[in-house]
Amino acid sequence: MCLFLAIGCKDNKNVGAENVDGMEQANAIIGYTNTVIDYMNDSNSYLNSRQSDLVKLVNAAEKKKTLQRYEIPKEVFFVDHRIGLNKKNESLTVPPTVLSEEEQAFFKQKVGEYKKNRDLIAGTGVVYIKYLNNEDCKDNKWIKAEEYAKTLEQAYEACQNIRPLILDKVDVVTEKAEAIILADSPIKDAIMTVKGDLKSIEQLVDLFYTQAEEGGKKQELEDLYKKIETNFEQHKDLYVEELTKEHKLDSYTSFYSSVSNELGEVRKVLRKVREGKKVTEDDLDKLLRVNNKAVGSYNIFI
Repeated sequence: MCLFLAIGCKDNKNVGAENVDGMEQANAIIGYTNTVIDYMNDSNSYLNSRQSDLVKLVNAAEKKKTLQRYEIPKEVFFVDHRIGLNKKNESLTVPPTVLSEEEQAFFKQKVGEYKKNRDLIAGTGVVYIKYLNNEDCKDNKWIKAEEYAKTLEQAYEACQNIRPLILDKVDVVTEKAEAIILADSPIKDAIMTVKGDLKSIEQLVDLFYTQAEEGGKKQELEDLYKKIETNFEQHKDLYVEELTKEHKLDSYTSFYSSVSNELGEVRKVLRKVREGKKVTEDDLDKLLRVNNKAVGSYNIFI
């Protein structure tokens, strides 16, 4: 049976992201990768919002110290119902058959592995918190606590290591598909402009992470932030006629206004770098939220 009835059968050698040659195939790839990106962004926000709680849970096991009730993280915060009940998650490990066998295997394995570890953090966190609240550590000399803490640490590290691999692969498999979709679009230039500005935001957040870990990025941060400010000011009022015809003007201007409103948070952290102060985990969490909001606005636009 032919997999692509609308565009004709294709030999296996022609299957794969680099061999995509039709709109139906391109849309299948972009639809799937958008689902993956949305999940990764939601999940990353969840993990970052729970980071301080994870530290508390791990430290409790290491120090074997009974925590006061107010010191124990809240169980409800470890259950993200939005992610857990999102029906789109069912398709996360079912990549389109237009991708090559290698590409399909990569997404099935890596996205599945990431999701397994993300869910393991939520599940283990809930069980461990109940264990602490019930003071069961007094019955088994913290043995289970050490097991829970190890599971949390390993799962969190796995998520951090797998995430960039998935996002890099998404960039590779969507390159030609995006080109096909944009080829005849009357707002191609507008889309590429917004995509470029989003990329700059992502690069800035990455650079702040490098600054936090290694230092020495003050001037690069200054230059990139200035570039972003300049570009946003220049780009926000472009393509009015084309966007209006395609009913995309509101979502285009919304991208620039929403991200511009968040740049105040970026300036706060940049100010700390100028003053020689340390970039904290809380600072990085705020920057990630800025990045995720920008991605959300971009996805609404396209």
